[in-house]
Amino acid sequence: MGLFSACGGAAGSGDGEERGATAQSEIGGVITELDLDGSRAVAHFNEVDATENYTIALFSYDFEEASTYGFEMGASLSGQALTRAQNQNDVSEDIHETLRALEEGFENEETMSTQAHTRSVSRESEVGDEENFKVLSSISGSSTVTVTATLRYVTNNFYVYVDNRNAASLSDDEIEQIYGRFDDHVADERNLFGEESDVNNDGHFVILLTQAVNELGYSGGGMLTGYFYAADLYSHSVNPASNEMEIVYSMVPDPSGSFGVRITTSFAKANLLGSVAPHEFQHMINYNQHVLEHSGASERSYLNEGLSHLAEDIYSMDSDHFMAETGIENPSRVAQYLDATDSTCFTCGSSLVQRGGSYLFIRYLYEQAELGNLSGAQNGAELIGSLLATNKVGMSNIVDAALGSSDTSLFKDLMGNFSLALLLSDTGASPDNRFQFLGLNLRSAQNDNRGTRLDGPLATQSDSISSTLASSGISYMVVSGQSIINADSTLSITVDSAMNGGGYVIHNTLDF
Repeated sequence: MGLFSACGGAAGSGDGEERGATAQSEIGGVITELDLDGSRAVAHFNEVDATENYTIALFSYDFEEASTYGFEMGASLSGQALTRAQNQNDVSEDIHETLRALEEGFENEETMSTQAHTRSVSRESEVGDEENFKVLSSISGSSTVTVTATLRYVTNNFYVYVDNRNAASLSDDEIEQIYGRFDDHVADERNLFGEESDVNNDGHFVILLTQAVNELGYSGGGMLTGYFYAADLYSHSVNPASNEMEIVYSMVPDPSGSFGVRITTSFAKANLLGSVAPHEFQHMINYNQHVLEHSGASERSYLNEGLSHLAEDIYSMDSDHFMAETGIENPSRVAQYLDATDSTCFTCGSSLVQRGGSYLFIRYLYEQAELGNLSGAQNGAELIGSLLATNKVGMSNIVDAALGSSDTSLFKDLMGNFSLALLLSDTGASPDNRFQFLGLNLRSAQNDNRGTRLDGPLATQSDSISSTLASSGISYMVVSGQSIINADSTLSITVDSAMNGGGYVIHNTLDF
């Protein structure tokens, strides 16, 4: 690709006069930045190969407020985006958003114990003990059902109880296999994310497996694998639904679909149960760190979920204390996000597709810190520790932890590099490690028992496009060199004047 200048047009300038006509620097030899300080950008190409394609990456760095912005590239309206199949419905967004909203009402209340953050053991439960638990029975969090469960497995860190109605769903050996593996990594998760609370001073948290979780998901029209609810850290007087202890609620295998969505025992064992435990444990730690330890608000849902999906990677912790691979359930969420990067505001909510984006973004920052490419963190562990041990939340928390700054406009830099990494990772198009993922191949089949294959982000193939872009969305467009030549070696992009955005032109060596 020949060098070219990329110029911004004045916002609202109908005549398209150029402003700030300075050449932008090339990145890695194949990437040139577009200047989108106004509502129009014009790229002037000095040399164009008619036989090559060029990829445009356009991104919005607006965040935490869902908006949609219009944009156009070229003159006609012939852009056609590829489509891929979407995965099964999941109601996790509804229940997790509801629980996080309900938790905000507890933040100024005293927890059940004045020794909420100690780990002194006051009693030891034994296998065979029975306990009654209150479990949510409505997505709104307004009602509960009482479940009687038996303690089936004990470690130094947690107790595993199984609903008596589901006693035959897993054998003792299967429980030990699943949760013994998790127990091996509890210390790793604490070291990385921080400590959880201990409001009943028993030195343990509880993992409760019950069909009530399956039924809760089914009542919302889908599947729920588990949840954490901070109401359990407060007394009955604060919330009658409280169990006055730390609990991770988990689904049980249901091969016949008696309680909701059919879930085979083999799939629950291989994919779901071992993922629920570190995921919900992160939520437990996150609440303690943000609210109880640092007297702040609970973390924004999208960031909280992104961190919990990152916690699922804990099983790949290597000898250098780095999570070298992705958890088994994460590729399927990433696949949904890669299918919809342009329409997904991953900083605006916690649907499956949004969580795929927030996880991938946090995973990217975690790896970039490990590579020494972030000014605010020397390594991945320092980045995650900074995101948890603070009263900052949301975007201010991300920018402070990653870049050591309170200027949230710097999110543009993070989004820009992230957009390039999604496009270029695992293609060989750029050797720059800022544009690579370490623990997840974005262009390969995934060994996740779901048949997931990642093929990078979807791109629109057209010489002229009129479309929209979500807040924190990324659009990828492929144009031919011949069309650029036909337009006097220029490429024009017009965006909504209300959008804060950026973009790049990439000499396309990729196969879309």
